[in-house]
Amino acid sequence: MLDLSTIILFLIALGLAVVAARRQPHIVKQGTVMSVERFLAVLPRMALAILAAGFVSKLVPSGPIAHHIGPESGIYGILLASLIGAFIPSGPSVLFPVVVVLLQAGAGFPQVVAFLSAWSVVALHRVLIYELPLMGWRFVVVRVLSALPLAPLSGVLAQVIIDFFPMK
Repeated sequence: MLDLSTIILFLIALGLAVVAARRQPHIVKQGTVMSVERFLAVLPRMALAILAAGFVSKLVPSGPIAHHIGPESGIYGILLASLIGAFIPSGPSVLFPVVVVLLQAGAGFPQVVAFLSAWSVVALHRVLIYELPLMGWRFVVVRVLSALPLAPLSGVLAQVIIDFFPMK
């Protein structure tokens, strides 16, 4: 079943193909081949990630999730979700199915926003693997300290948005 985001992505791809065909017709074939190759490379990962998320959804108890990072957990839940998100070592194909599981288990939107923000902005696993060896301690300290408030801030802003524009 197609949802709005799928239709929008399809229209963007179609628009780019039309522009490419007008400028350099031969690159449409190259772009299509590259797209199919990328799709075939990502497909097994996505299938396994969704399968794993299905198992995780049955193994994760919803009580503790709802209690610690549920909608009623407030700033405590936002801070906890930010902390947890900073330490999750995975790529998006694993993380986003886990986020769906968290939401289904009772996690709040602002807490999940903070979780995702910490995962993408702080990302301590990437700090250790890439930043520290390549950029050095000084850069890492400055970057991490400047990024730390962003995840909780995004969770708080998400709560403000939800309060201002209630979602049904």
